[in-house]
Amino acid sequence: MILTKLKLVVLGCIISLSSLAFAKDIDERQASKLAQKKYGAEKLLKVEAITARGNKLFKVKLLISNGRLKTVYVDSKSGKITEKKP
Repeated sequence: MILTKLKLVVLGCIISLSSLAFAKDIDERQASKLAQKKYGAEKLLKVEAITARGNKLFKVKLLISNGRLKTVYVDSKSGKITEKKP
């Protein structure tokens, strides 16, 4: 009985971890939408897929409300946005 419960718990963990492994990366459009929303950008200027340290990122150039150019990097797996150049 205990062994059966343990098997079910292990199986549940394997299934949940495998779904994370097959999680879909975000695309250029989603990356640009995330960046525009975060910074309240007036205009999207350019989106470019790049690779840094083995990670796929999107370099997003925005025109923000104060008229300044803002370049941010969006991780394709997590959607995390950073201003630091990778």
